[in-house]
Amino acid sequence: MTITQESKRQWLHISMVVFALSFRYITAPWAFLLAMSAFIHNVLLLPKYAPHLFRSRESLTQGIAVYPLMVALLILLFPNRLELAGGAWAILAFGDGFSTLIGRVKPLAPIPWNPEKSLGGLSAFVIMGSLGAFLVMAWIDDTQTYTHLCMIALCSAFTASVFETLPLPWDDNIVVGLTAAVMVSLTWNLDISLASELISAGWWGLALFINICVAALAWWLRMVSATGALSGTLVGTAILTMGGGHLYFLLLLFFIGASAATRLGYHEKSIMGIAQEAGGRRGAKHALANCILALIAAVMLGMTNGLENILSIFYCAALATAFSDTISSELGSIYGKNPFLPTSFRRVPAGTVGAISIEGTLFGMGAAVVFAIVSFACSVLPFPFIPAVVLGAWLGAYAESYIGGYWTEEGTEVDNEWMNVLNTFLGGMFALFIATITRAL
Repeated sequence: MTITQESKRQWLHISMVVFALSFRYITAPWAFLLAMSAFIHNVLLLPKYAPHLFRSRESLTQGIAVYPLMVALLILLFPNRLELAGGAWAILAFGDGFSTLIGRVKPLAPIPWNPEKSLGGLSAFVIMGSLGAFLVMAWIDDTQTYTHLCMIALCSAFTASVFETLPLPWDDNIVVGLTAAVMVSLTWNLDISLASELISAGWWGLALFINICVAALAWWLRMVSATGALSGTLVGTAILTMGGGHLYFLLLLFFIGASAATRLGYHEKSIMGIAQEAGGRRGAKHALANCILALIAAVMLGMTNGLENILSIFYCAALATAFSDTISSELGSIYGKNPFLPTSFRRVPAGTVGAISIEGTLFGMGAAVVFAIVSFACSVLPFPFIPAVVLGAWLGAYAESYIGGYWTEEGTEVDNEWMNVLNTFLGGMFALFIATITRAL
């Protein structure tokens, strides 16, 4: 398929969302009938008069055929809330379509965890997907405030854009559509009316003092570098102030446990050439890569109403994933006997990007369980959410290894810090998906 033909295909992909505007006037059965009619048209008629829109060897489980089926599924998921189906459809149409169109013209730079995708395409997905979802939802349901719809559209489009960049074996219509549907549903009750000024300047000052003391002690114990102490102070102050002492305790649990695992067997790791640089001191890049998403969740907890359970699950799962991944890597490099790549099960040297071992995986799974239980004991995580956080952390850590192993097999280097950001994001999202599916949420 030529670039011109692919562009026509994407414009068709985008333009079909105009039918979502009819959701304001019709009921779910009629909307479902329209979607299935589009599927029949795309399978039986479109190949007759527009074969150039199909990619070579495109099957009924891909692309143009799957697109209307995904729309039909969205309608079935939200039969009484077609504004949600319309918002998810708009993200699928605008986000995925403009990502391809703009990513080809202005790629900017490769995505750190997937060099075959571009930062330009990712940015286009977020901007245009958010805009499309906002406009469609505002048209279908004019009772909602624009601020409310903007937040829903932005959160949902951003999440779907990240999943679209992953090297997954499934069609993008399925990945983007389902991710957008889950996020639109989860964030619909978002309320940003809780003012952050309720938190006094005195509390900010106390939190800053506490974190300066903690950072100074960690630097003196050679656990962090100067940049690590500075970034840790900023992250810790924000989490303690906006999230409270219980969330801060979990941050300390992650930091102390991860630092101890890094120090354990440091001499042996140095001989193998896989030890943490700077004598095991963690710098700013390590703190931000592992904690930036947990920080965002904590800040949102302090500024919003209606998403307490969702943000608590995400916060705990993100840190549990980082904790599990660190413990698995650090202890697995010492006690793991036969490291292998999860993509091909080929044995590789310890320290290879994406490599895992049975022993390291078990250590990591145990760390996730401990973290979830402590989160419950600290009254951060309700008991029914423990399985979701544990499974989310396991899946997030394994997904990072799988993606790293995939690119190792391809001979392509990926940035480790960006991979850490990705695995905390995936761990948090997997936990939310599991909690939603099991009706714990």
